[in-house]
Amino acid sequence: MTEPRLCSMTATEMVQLVGKGELTRRELVEAHLRRIAEHNGAINAIVEMRSEAALAEADAADRDAANRAGLALDGVPICIKDHFDMAGMKRTEGVRALAQRVSTADELVVARLRAAGAIVVGKCNQPDFQIRWNTVSELYGATRNPRDLSRSAGGSSGGDAAAVASGMAALGLGADYGGSIRVPAAFCGIYGLRPSAGRVPAVPINPPFDGPPTLDLMFSIGPFARSVSDLRRTFEVLSGADPCDPATIDMPLQMRSAGTSLRVARMCRETGAPVSREIEAALDETADILREAGYEIVDAGIPNAERAPEVWAELVSTELIRSAMPVWSDQIGDSGRQHIEEMFGIYDLGRDVGRYFASFMERRAIVRETAAWMEDHPLILAPVAATPAPPLDFDLYLDRQQSQSLFDSMKSLPWVNLLSLPSVALPNGVQIVARRFHEADIFDAASAVERELGPLSIAVADGDAAE
Repeated sequence: MTEPRLCSMTATEMVQLVGKGELTRRELVEAHLRRIAEHNGAINAIVEMRSEAALAEADAADRDAANRAGLALDGVPICIKDHFDMAGMKRTEGVRALAQRVSTADELVVARLRAAGAIVVGKCNQPDFQIRWNTVSELYGATRNPRDLSRSAGGSSGGDAAAVASGMAALGLGADYGGSIRVPAAFCGIYGLRPSAGRVPAVPINPPFDGPPTLDLMFSIGPFARSVSDLRRTFEVLSGADPCDPATIDMPLQMRSAGTSLRVARMCRETGAPVSREIEAALDETADILREAGYEIVDAGIPNAERAPEVWAELVSTELIRSAMPVWSDQIGDSGRQHIEEMFGIYDLGRDVGRYFASFMERRAIVRETAAWMEDHPLILAPVAATPAPPLDFDLYLDRQQSQSLFDSMKSLPWVNLLSLPSVALPNGVQIVARRFHEADIFDAASAVERELGPLSIAVADGDAAE
């Protein structure tokens, strides 16, 4: 089997062929390592390799094949974001000050993936401390979009998205605090899942072990893939409560009731995002697909749609500037610092704790009203970003007015985080959002869209070279 074929298969296909004995785990890992050697230099997605260890794990797994039946990710080559701890690998957060920090053990999500049979081939690039919708690292530089090297791969999990889109890994592991899974997935033309907050535990090995109040409510760890079935398979491996993350709960994957049709709210510019015609066309196309699949489509927006992204920004910006930046000030790179000061400085509430409390109370009101509204609109179809993948330098050294325009273009994103909701980003720049803990509804809807969009290609260089 040729390298492009091995690297373009879905994880589900890989597991099936490995289980039948038609493909070895070593063959899979070798093919992906060759592809990384050929293409990563241009893309700069993977920043630390573990080639020898991955091959050794593959060989050991092949020898132990009889005892691996039923492993959900048996032999699947994957990559993980720099942010996640893995034994013997660096966790730099993208900054020079932490360039030599090495993790002593696997954090929980990495351990779960490896226990399910996945083989980590490398760690991927991210912006400084994950704070950006672009992947530009002080330590490792910029990650390029494999479908057009002049464009951004998105951020902050852009390295993982680019690796999956280019066939250097079958799956990636990212995190979404304000769009950091959905933006890279949409820009790179793959699928990305932000699970409900509380689904997947964050249990790092390296500090910090705890974060500000919004972390429990708005942060979520999730996978990148080239198929919806792979997202679901990986989600089931990752999810489940752990006592070391007190925000997580055990909640079974809700099943959609047989024979029921869900109402889908088509939400385009209600947040105030200046959505481009190209993205609106993709939104309309997706709505048509869902309508043909039996869904009811209505034009509607969540309660307080314009205010919700701003409340997210007020809470996150205040915590970032008042809590994180005093710690990071000597570590973060100039570009990252300027980005935070200009864009998040717009929404910083200052030292008046009363204003911060007022925003939290407003958040609760929006959550309450939206939860009631979503009983009649269980799914929401919305843009990810206002435009397709922008140029590589789209967010570099913007002034205050330009930073406000950038935030406005991303207003379709952070209301999902504010409300702790799950979302699947589609490869056409659209996302499907569901009620909290109703991931099954978005898997079903995304699968209906996937059947019409067809299988995803892997590609590298200037938007062509689909393989």
